[in-house]
Amino acid sequence: MKVYISCDMEGATGVVRWEQVEHDKPEYEFGRAMQLHDLLAVAEAALECGADEVLVNDSHSRMINLDARRIPKGLRLVSGSGKYLSMMEQVEGADLAFFVCYHAKAGTLRAILDHTMSGNTFDLTLNGVSVGELGFNAAVAGHFGVPPALVTGDAAVCREAKSVFGDDITTCVVKEGVARTSAVLLPPEETAALLQKAVKEAMARSRKAVPYRPAFPGRVALTVFNCAQADAAAGIPGTIRESGRTLTFEAKDAVEAYCWFRSALSLAGTVPR
Repeated sequence: MKVYISCDMEGATGVVRWEQVEHDKPEYEFGRAMQLHDLLAVAEAALECGADEVLVNDSHSRMINLDARRIPKGLRLVSGSGKYLSMMEQVEGADLAFFVCYHAKAGTLRAILDHTMSGNTFDLTLNGVSVGELGFNAAVAGHFGVPPALVTGDAAVCREAKSVFGDDITTCVVKEGVARTSAVLLPPEETAALLQKAVKEAMARSRKAVPYRPAFPGRVALTVFNCAQADAAAGIPGTIRESGRTLTFEAKDAVEAYCWFRSALSLAGTVPR
């Protein structure tokens, strides 16, 4: 049993503001500590529940948040940026995918630090259905036959997980959003216990887990905040300009859709909002 963990930061225990997840801010060390706290609770529980291998992909921002010196024996860490599959690098060959410290998609009510890959994304859809990082990343895992089994983060992303994957997905709520940058928090001791319990449930239900596979060939659509951002990305081969702010692309599979989206978003980000 190989468990793959895509580990973000915004959904970690105690994190509520951007200053806690941005590397050039003093509060960032708190965010790193809480990301590691939640990751270790999940990873160690997975090993205790019979996982033969746990591979962790540092998936937040520059992707060098997790300190390799703090990673215990039995885990493997994928660290650094420039990864072809970004937040899902090295997912191939895993038996289960865990999405740890995740956040809800852009525009979600009472979701802590909601966004979709970047603050420049107004909306992202696959075949006309709005998705966030969680859904798109799970689609990439599904391309390789890897099913989602666990989602941890705030209550909003856990609701999102149920709406995308159905009631069989195991979720763990570590905080409840009040507004975009405020929440009702639980102490780390309590969230550690909740995370460990959720892992046990996810592992016990693993045989029922099925890959998330939106229909492909399919259409991915990115709506950004202004027309200049769309102008910057419209020249990508195969891109269709649907409107002033919306670009679409017909993709053969989830990986091609994912790569197009990341490229378009990167170019859009060269233009100020």
